[in-house]
Amino acid sequence: MAKKAFASILEPRKADIVSAVLRLVDRVGITGLTTKLIAKEVGFTEGALYKHVRSKNDIFRLILDSSGLSIEALSQDISKRGLGPEQSLRAWFDFAVSFLEDYPGVYRILFSDGLYTGEKAMFKQFKDCMFDLLSRIQSVIERGIAEKVLWPDLNPASNAVMFLGVIHTTFTFWTVFENRVRSYKKTAQPYFEEYLRSLRIPSREAAHG
Repeated sequence: MAKKAFASILEPRKADIVSAVLRLVDRVGITGLTTKLIAKEVGFTEGALYKHVRSKNDIFRLILDSSGLSIEALSQDISKRGLGPEQSLRAWFDFAVSFLEDYPGVYRILFSDGLYTGEKAMFKQFKDCMFDLLSRIQSVIERGIAEKVLWPDLNPASNAVMFLGVIHTTFTFWTVFENRVRSYKKTAQPYFEEYLRSLRIPSREAAHG
């Protein structure tokens, strides 16, 4: 998801609000986020803000909705372009890395225990979004096995989880240890290449090189 991506999914004012929230959460966290801060970041009064969203949780739901729609859009694009299994995994990697680099605040939202306490519907929406992404990655790995470009004894479900693990771990490393002094993709790319190497049959790896 490139910058301004929310503008292609949400109406302009809601897209501005979502982007503002993601910037603020990255700076002040979930607990420090207030409607007053959101309104100031967007350039609204608090009263004007409530004309577009009902609450902070309403904004979080918009983020989850947009994330789900972005996942579906990329899946359709991969299918339309006829990408092979490895190219598809790279497309999903680029999607996740670009999303987190452009909107790092989404990490705090999606993985905040406090956000989902008492919000069963929102927690279910988050789980559904994550399971949807996992199932799409798993399908790519299954296709790679069927096409004999990935190891035949791979466990697609486990390796789909490990795909997300690479993203999760490298984002933490980029944020905590590197202080985001360079592109997140430059941090994550070597680890992702190691992950791909573990999936790829050696003859295919030689051909790739």
